[in-house]
This record gives sequence, structure tokens and C-alpha cells, in this order.
Amino acid sequence: NSAKFVPNVARGAPPDLLCEVAFDGNTKRTETRKKTWKPAWNEDFNLLVTARSKLDFKLMKPIRNKKLTIPLAAEGRPDGQRLGELLVTLTCDQVNMSAIQQQSQQSTGAATGDSNNSGEDLPPGWEMRRDARGRPYYVDHNTRTTTWERPSPLPPGWERRTDPNGRTYYVDHNTRTTTWQRPSTNLLQAQQNFHDWRNAQNFQDFANRFINMPGAGGAGNAEAGSGSETGNGTAPTAGTGGSSTTGSGSEDGGLGPLPEGWEKRIDPQGRAYFVNHRNRTTQWEDPRRLGNLKPDEERPLPEGWEIRYTREGLKYFVDHNTRSTTFTDPRTGINVHPSAKMQYERHFQWKLGQFRYHCQSNALQGHVKIQVSRQNLMEDSFHQIMRIDPVDLRKRLYIQFKGEEGLDYGGLAREWFFHLSHELMNPMYCLFEYASNNNYSLQINPGSSINPDHLQYFRFIGRFIAMALYHGKFIDNGFTLPFYKMMLNKPLNLKDIETVDNSYYNSLLSIRDSDLEECDLGMYFSVDYEVLGEIREHELKPGGRDIPVNNDNKEEYIQLIVEWRFRRGVQEQMNAFLNGFKEVIPLEWLRYFDERELELMLCGMQEIDVDDWERSTIYRHYNRSSKQVQWLWRFIRELDNEKRTRLLQFVTGTCRLPVGGFAELIGSNGPQKFCVEKCGKETSLPRSHTCFNRLDLPPYKSYEQLKEKLLYAIEETEGFTQE
Repeated sequence: NSAKFVPNVARGAPPDLLCEVAFDGNTKRTETRKKTWKPAWNEDFNLLVTARSKLDFKLMKPIRNKKLTIPLAAEGRPDGQRLGELLVTLTCDQVNMSAIQQQSQQSTGAATGDSNNSGEDLPPGWEMRRDARGRPYYVDHNTRTTTWERPSPLPPGWERRTDPNGRTYYVDHNTRTTTWQRPSTNLLQAQQNFHDWRNAQNFQDFANRFINMPGAGGAGNAEAGSGSETGNGTAPTAGTGGSSTTGSGSEDGGLGPLPEGWEKRIDPQGRAYFVNHRNRTTQWEDPRRLGNLKPDEERPLPEGWEIRYTREGLKYFVDHNTRSTTFTDPRTGINVHPSAKMQYERHFQWKLGQFRYHCQSNALQGHVKIQVSRQNLMEDSFHQIMRIDPVDLRKRLYIQFKGEEGLDYGGLAREWFFHLSHELMNPMYCLFEYASNNNYSLQINPGSSINPDHLQYFRFIGRFIAMALYHGKFIDNGFTLPFYKMMLNKPLNLKDIETVDNSYYNSLLSIRDSDLEECDLGMYFSVDYEVLGEIREHELKPGGRDIPVNNDNKEEYIQLIVEWRFRRGVQEQMNAFLNGFKEVIPLEWLRYFDERELELMLCGMQEIDVDDWERSTIYRHYNRSSKQVQWLWRFIRELDNEKRTRLLQFVTGTCRLPVGGFAELIGSNGPQKFCVEKCGKETSLPRSHTCFNRLDLPPYKSYEQLKEKLLYAIEETEGFTQE
């Protein structure tokens, strides 16, 4: 929190101080407070500690990197005068002390067992020592850390390496990932069990979306849940032992009999699974609950037709009448080839679902707190995000604006993303520029190097954009479509110029369509451009200044011009942006999207359909016929688009809509429709709960009063409080 020292003239001017906390070989530092005897940090750190961890707080002078030791009480003085005090607040989750004591006893027993096995070789760089009580512990000289557990050899597929700074890290060749923590078999097994359980839960939640049979519930739900608790998520083979029930007479929870060719069985652990004798497969999901059985596919094939499978297991159909084969099912007319099916399914919602699945499967427990001030939003956000481990940015965000009491259940995070993106992409900072005079999409400014730290800022922006995608939040302004194509590593073409600069596109189009032998334009494979008032020349290919453009090479010239137009002077910035992006999420997660879909996912939709808004709104203590509700929609329809977006931002925290419109609005715990609730007195101003997309509308007596109060609220409100 803070520290306080008694000023001492003998020490000279007040020092620059920071506070460092050391624990388990790790350290966290606060920011430096300049020249003060009463430094106040008020910073929060999330520390992963154990029952044996020791927190060591130190006050340091950062300039000389020298430890500053200041006793809290003067030793040897009769008056016991204090020199200062350090205020620290420690908070933690509630701990089950009985479990800790049990774990401590087990650790002591394990340590005793290790002493008996001390003859076994330790991994390279490890040493066994004993503390003052005779308990053995182990020193890792590679990382300069200690542990109570005896180290074991690395699991299969792991390798120990050292980075250029001499730090040891571990490479998992199985998943192509790295970590600073030494892996152990027990740790890997625990992580794998957790991921398997979470994946099974996600799949079960996804499967439950298709439960549309009447009467489904009770025992049926319990049965489906038990089927997904398996450790590896794979159903047993048909030969697994246990009881079985034929499909013709089995009924569960009013679902009726199983389809023809299906059988329900129970594995040795008592879990129910289902056997499809038609294709000789098993699954945990009840086929009656998935809602994906097509009656046409249950009908017999026409006379002379037969189903066969390729070596790869692909189903196809044989027509013996015409002696031909096809992937099209003669009963339904649907192409069953996987490529056709994937082509059909790869619409935007399917792609978005795949991306969200990756995000949920790699989510981390806990939350990361970001505390910023509205007056210094960009700098505060930059320092905090760059100080946090990039992987921790996948945790649930908890945004707090200094001086405000609002609790973040999603609404504050939406507002933070919106305002920070507006600040970051302001062309006044010279990091980005408008694409052209009449196109206000943003692209990287080639002259951004005027800021010596511009590459760090682009790395920060990359992290920020990845966070927006990962957490499903929208930004204020978007980039050009070619920028998204470069993010996706897709080739650029002449049509991309048209989306950015139409006049430049027309010039290149005239070059392509003209006969350069008849009209000598005097063009060569080089271009001149201006950076900060300086004219520079760039050769499109080696020796380009001496290579004229003619009919034979003009297509190559146009393609090189397109590449240069979007990459000139911005390659370093783009690399820094992508490096920051990949620190949070890998680019492979975006492989299904094209540039327009990526823009839609990041920026949302701008057009507001009032009819859709009204259809997707729910009411509390009001109804659709209430006069206040009718006045509200009359007021919204009279607003221009700018004020409508401000009203939407006032209630939801953002002025953008997800794909699907108002019906797809997201609240604190998933989908949450726009809500109007009767609350307050007629003299009160409207209030909003951005985390729940809720507008508290008092029972005003007239339309003019409602209009006046709402306009005042959406134009003058800033900040959050706690109710």
C-alpha cells in the first residue's frame, strides 16, 4: 500500500523508492515513486504461494540497483523511536487448514522416504541438503530454487534448455509449448485430468443445446451427465463388458425407444453408452437427445444401391443398376463427402464456435486485475498489460477505474476496451494513420519511428487486440481489410487497393489495361515516397531503377506495387504487433476466418435496427403496453444514429453489436438480452447496469420528462458507482 519515513536531513534529499516482494524464488516490484519520504503505491499483485511460502518485502532504490535497508525501529535507542512504517494488505482465498496439515504430513512422510532412496541419482544440477531439523530438501542449481519434493527425470517428450540469459526452461515436444516450471509426472497427470474433465464438460454443454424432445429431463439428464465424466472423453468399444439393453424396448425419461440399430449398454463403472450397430461405433451421447437423426437416412436404400466405405473410412454409395459410385445419398440428395459437409458448415457462426471452443479449452482459473485512471488511460494500461505475464491475460478480466466504485461483471471491461481502443488508434499519436482522405479505416503509420518506443507500443497493441478477441469484446475503430489479410498471412492483390484508395486503384487499373508500347509512361520498377518531409526512393526489385515497365512485365509491376503499398516502412511494426498478439493467442486459432469475418468479430456491427432492438428487449415491472415503454421506443426512433449508439453504450458499455443483433447481446454469465426495468422515482435520472444490459427507467409522468432525463443521462454520464 504505502510506506512512511521520518525525514532525516543527514540522509540528504528524499530518495526514489520502490517496494519488492520476494517469494519462492520469484519477485514482484512496484513502480518507482520519485523523491518522497511517504511513497504510496496502492498496487495489487496476485501471488501463487503455498503454506510454506515466505513473503519478504524490501524497499529499494532503483537507480543504483542497491538494496535499501531501513529498520522500522532504531535498535539500541532507549526511546525506541520509529524511523518509519510499511503498510501491506494481504488477502487470500479461504484455505482448508485440515487439508494443508494432511498434505504437510504426507510431505514429511515423502521426505522420509526420500532419505531412504538417497542412493538414486538426481537429475543433473540437483543436490540434496538437510535443514536445521534434519529434513531433506533439494536444490536446483540450474534455476537457483529449492523444493521439498525429490526431483524425478523429465517425462517423455520433454527437454531442458537454457535461453541466452542463462535461464532454464523446458520444452514439451508433444504439444510444442514451453514453460519455466519443471514438469513432473504427477503435475502433468493432474493437468491432463483437469483438461479432459473441462473438455468433457464443454462438449456436454454443447450437446445439451440440441435437447428438444418433450419430456426430456430428470433421469435422462443425469444419465447424459454421467456419460461425460469419463477421464478421456472416449466411449468404450462395443466389446466392453457390462449390461446392455436392446434398442427396441428401451425408454428413458419419456424419450421413447432407441432408433433401429442402436443399443444402450453399461460399462463396468456403471456409465451408460450407446452402440450404433449400423456403422459399428459407440458414443456417450443418447442419440434421441442430440436431435440429429434424419428420418430419410433411416429408410432403406433404393433397389440396386449399396453403402460401402473407402480405406480411409469415408462412406460412398454404389449404384449397381448403372455401375457407378457417388458420395450423394440417393435417399436425401445430400453430398456426404467431408469436404462438401465442411464447405457447408464453415459459415461464420460455425467458425466463431470453433474459435470460442479454443478459448474455453485454454482458459485459466482466477482473474487478472487492471486498475487504470480515465485521465491517463493509455499509459496506465500500457504499463500494466506489459508487466503481466501474457498467458495470464487469458484469465477473467477485472477492470477498475481509479476513484470509482463500480464492480466489473463484464460492463467495465467492455467500456475499457472501447475507450482504450479509441485512444490507441488516435492518429495524433503517430502510431496509425487513416487509409486515405475519404477512408477512416486505420493502417500503420510508416513514420511511427518518430516515437523511439513505437515497437513496444505495437507489441502492446497486439496483446490488446488479442485480448479483445479472446474475451469477446469490441473495439471502437477497425483496421483496413489488407491489414487483416496480413494478420492472417494471406496474399494481397489489386482489389485490396480498391478498398483503401480508389483513385490509386484506378491508376493501377489504367496501367494494366493500357498498351504501354504506344504510350511511353516512363515508369520503372522503383517508386518515390515521402517520410516526415524526406523524399526516398525504393526499388521494387533489385536494380529496379533501371528496369522499364512494359506490356510483358506490367502484371509483375502491379503486384509489386500492391505489396509495397501495404508493407512500405511498416514491416517492423507489423512484426512487433504480431509478436504481441501471439503472446496471448496463437494465430492458428484464426485460420478459418477471412479478413471480413475477422473485422466483424473484432468490431461488431454498427447499424442499429430499432425493430430488432424492440423485438429482443425484455421488461421487468413493465410490459410492452406500458406508456413509459411506448414513450421509450418513440424516443429511440426519433434519435439520430449517433445518439442511438450513445444510448446503447450507456446501457451495455459498447456501441457495437455482435453478429445476430440484439438477440446475441452478452452479459456477465452469457447471453443477456436488453432489459428495461421499472426502478426509482419520477424525479430520478435513468441508471444503467452495463454488466447485465439493463436500463433502470423511472415511471415518468410525461414523454417530455422521459426525453429530457434520458438525453441528460446519455450525454453527461461518466464513470461507475456501486449499488
